[in-house]
Amino acid sequence: MWAYVKRSDGKTEEREFPAGVYIEIGDILEDGSVIIDLPYTDDLDDDAESPDLYDD
Repeated sequence: MWAYVKRSDGKTEEREFPAGVYIEIGDILEDGSVIIDLPYTDDLDDDAESPDLYDD
């Protein structure tokens, strides 16, 4: 997973996180950096479930 982070010195960078790590925008990392964006691809995961819009 890739995320854009803002470092404590004010610079932004893109970082890669290992699979299985759950992060959200606004999370503060151990080095003091803050998650500012999580770019997602247009592809859906194969295991993702789409919600039913209508109940019968």
